[in-house]
Amino acid sequence: MTTAQTAAPAAEQARRDILALNEQYIAAARTGDAAWFREHMAEDVVVVLGGGSRLTKPDFLAMVEEEPHAFRSLTLENVTVRVFGATVQVDADAPWELEDGKRGVSRYLDTYAWINGRWQVVSAQITLLPAEEP
Repeated sequence: MTTAQTAAPAAEQARRDILALNEQYIAAARTGDAAWFREHMAEDVVVVLGGGSRLTKPDFLAMVEEEPHAFRSLTLENVTVRVFGATVQVDADAPWELEDGKRGVSRYLDTYAWINGRWQVVSAQITLLPAEEP
């Protein structure tokens, strides 16, 4: 049996896999690593931004490459992973600070599917949370 024909991992392994991929996803966002996204996003992925913009994979990769953010920090909080067989969702909050001092928290929901023997991001939604009052 080839790798492309293997079944999705059992739930606990899937959860571990997605937690690791989620850490890599945030690291790639922090450093503007478009190659990571190119490798781990399905060809027909859809990314929805907080303002409602819907991006295709080429659109998202262009944004990462052409509009890089200079992060001082980008971390994770409140990470939840839900396994639905060959589909897994991860949602979390990602507090960040840019080099210019601007701060915020992005809340996101990423969906991974087991495609061709590996986990691939098939959808993502990223929303900037409103600023908290001081």
